[in-house]
Amino acid sequence: MRSLADDLRRRDDEELSEFIRQRADAVNPIPADMSELASQASAAASVRYAIEKLAGPELRVLIALAVADQPASADVVLVPVEQQAELLRIVQRLWAIGLVWGPRPEDATSEVHVVTAARDAIGAQPELPATEVAGIDLSLRPITTSELPLANTLDGQGGQHALAAVTSLSTLAEHWSQHPPTSLKSGGLAVRDVNAVSELLGTDELTAAFWIEVAAEAGLVGPEDAASAKYAPTVYYDTWRLSDPGQQWAPVAAAWLRLDRDIDSVSGQTGDRLSVLAEQPGQAWRRELRSATLQLLSEVEPGQICEFPDLLEHLAERRPRARRDRLEVVCQSTLRESDLLGITARGAITALGRALVEPTVREEQLALTATAILPPVAEEFVAQADLTLVVPGPPSPALRRLLSLVADVESTGGAAVYRVTADSAARALGSGLSPADLIAELNTRSATPLPQPLEYMINDAARRHGGVRVGTTASWISSDDESVIAQLLSDPQAARLGLTRLAPSVIASTAPAEELMTLAASAGHIPTVVGADGESVPLSRPVHRSPDPARKDQPGVDDIFVVALTSALRRSELEEPAGVAIAAPRELPRMPTAATAQVLRRAQTQQVPVWVGYADNAGSMTRRLVDVVATDGGAISAFDHSHGRIRTLVLSRITGAVLAADIASADMDPVGTQDGSNSD
Repeated sequence: MRSLADDLRRRDDEELSEFIRQRADAVNPIPADMSELASQASAAASVRYAIEKLAGPELRVLIALAVADQPASADVVLVPVEQQAELLRIVQRLWAIGLVWGPRPEDATSEVHVVTAARDAIGAQPELPATEVAGIDLSLRPITTSELPLANTLDGQGGQHALAAVTSLSTLAEHWSQHPPTSLKSGGLAVRDVNAVSELLGTDELTAAFWIEVAAEAGLVGPEDAASAKYAPTVYYDTWRLSDPGQQWAPVAAAWLRLDRDIDSVSGQTGDRLSVLAEQPGQAWRRELRSATLQLLSEVEPGQICEFPDLLEHLAERRPRARRDRLEVVCQSTLRESDLLGITARGAITALGRALVEPTVREEQLALTATAILPPVAEEFVAQADLTLVVPGPPSPALRRLLSLVADVESTGGAAVYRVTADSAARALGSGLSPADLIAELNTRSATPLPQPLEYMINDAARRHGGVRVGTTASWISSDDESVIAQLLSDPQAARLGLTRLAPSVIASTAPAEELMTLAASAGHIPTVVGADGESVPLSRPVHRSPDPARKDQPGVDDIFVVALTSALRRSELEEPAGVAIAAPRELPRMPTAATAQVLRRAQTQQVPVWVGYADNAGSMTRRLVDVVATDGGAISAFDHSHGRIRTLVLSRITGAVLAADIASADMDPVGTQDGSNSD
């Protein structure tokens, strides 16, 4: 072997896949072949990042190998006899992540080369005598722990926190669907918008900023459009909010794990204040040190806890190249944020956290674990004579929507209490429900018969409902009681709303109907909204939605991506492109970009070849058989069978796509297309 590229070519698929998982930054951008993969993995920045993730013993072994004459074997590292097996394991790990290359180390005499960038990064000097690195200790100090009080309640508390996290995100998104905040000219949200979320959720400013950032990272909220620059729930949120709490929690926890933004600075407590959701460069060290902190917590025995000072010292031992200030910042924020998500509780990791740090865990498995731990949701409430509705547990999404419509939150906790008032009953009737429908819906959800005072309040609100009518067309108010019209005209807001009396019982206005409803409500009336035909219609605020953002998953964390890239890289090393044995379709359908993207995602998920029509720079159309490796925004990376290498295709230039397996024999081209030169 002459280089890391030769080493990678000789690794089997399992070893190459493990390299891609461990060095995810080296496959971004996706390399076209093995040589490009080795080049990106040998770059100084990538190598430094890999070194920063080494624990103390691994770093000491790498330094010892780097100062020795190249190639070097594990024999040059002097360790106690009982640590010889651990030494070989460390050398094999350094080889697996590509910091050393050569034949796979099988014993202490196997020789390896330290990559040049690694020797430069650690400041190794080959002329230093080996005695300066003699006597290396490869052991880590045992984790200092103490007994955790009430350890059997840990997972239950974590489940409560996880459910509260899902509820907070739902509350935030529902509020923004009605009242979307507008972005600042410089980007991000104004402080008043963050404070509004803080007041809505009953949290401090930093926690409110955390929920906003996590919601954006998880794809639950985003910019509505470039023109309005408003933030609103995404289309994906409508699917997410109908899922079970465990299924809701899994993508949120995965989004937090990959979050690399500086949230601590949004509160202004760390110097320069940053705006929430503002453009800022990602800090990969935050993501890596967060994972290291969780991994360290998972090594603590169940029922034990590692206090923060000891946790920080053990983390420094496992990341000796990391700056101390970064370790402290990330360790503190990880404990605070993971507690909000139920990943930790009282400083100890929960079963949710242990499942999250599993290297091969998938979102579906995480959702199953969360479903088993999160407390069951309540589908019913207990109606009491004092007009309160007691929910014995967290309400289900359907129950929460009903309660938010007909009642106001009075207290939250193990059992939430909602109170029905005259205003909340009027709000429910204003949504379009009739009194009979509202009472029937409450009876369906109530575990006990509805008390008479509650029915009386709803019927009383119904009798007053409609005494004032607000038009939705030319914006008008009418009432059979002329004294009501006179009262509204004398209101201080009348001039601003441009009220004009058209008849003794009718007022016209240039203001929207929503503002006239507010005027009537402030005067003590419960208006009915009617359409141009005079029939009652529900008037609700417009629901805002933003398009789904592009997925932000880190390359290398998805098994489908790893397998597809491994296969594509392996085939790119063939001396001659393999002949296409799959007949081409006679004609490719022309499809919208969104439909094409769906077919390509299906091809990637199922790992099957797909025929695409592609327009080149000259505008001519060609048919290409490709295997999709990854999709990223407006482009895809795919192995092109006709060229025998991985290529980047612009999604907007793909005129259509069809899976090779979906082509019927009657639709096949008898000639076939092997070089991509035939046009549509």
